[in-house]
Amino acid sequence: MKNKNTLPLPVLIVPLSIMLAGQIFAKMSGNYIGSGGSFINIYSLISYICLISRGFVWIFIIRKMRLVYAYPLMSINYILVLFVSRIFFNERIISSNLIGAGLISLGVVLIGFGEKYNRSTV
Repeated sequence: MKNKNTLPLPVLIVPLSIMLAGQIFAKMSGNYIGSGGSFINIYSLISYICLISRGFVWIFIIRKMRLVYAYPLMSINYILVLFVSRIFFNERIISSNLIGAGLISLGVVLIGFGEKYNRSTV
C-alpha cells in the first residue's frame, strides 16, 4: 500500500515538541527522585502525559505521511535534546556529541532530498 505525504513537513514540529517536553520532564523527575523525592511526582505525571499525547499525535501523522519518511525525521529530537540538556540541566556537550548530531542532521537532509527527488514506488 502506497501512502502519500499529504501533510506538510512542519506538522512534525508538534510531536517533536511534545516528545522534547516529555524528555525534559522525565529528567526533572529523575533529578527530583535522586534528591530524595517520591517516585510519583508532578514531573513524572507530566512526562507520561507528554508520552501519551505524542502517541495520539503520531498515529494521526503517520496516517497521512509515509512512515519511512516521517520516522527518521523524528531523530531531530536527539539533536534538540543535546542542546536542551545544556540549557536546562547544564550538561556538558563534547565533540562526539556534536559529531553525532552532525551525522543525524546529514541523514535527515538525505532523507528529505530522497523524498523530494526520488519518488519511486518501492
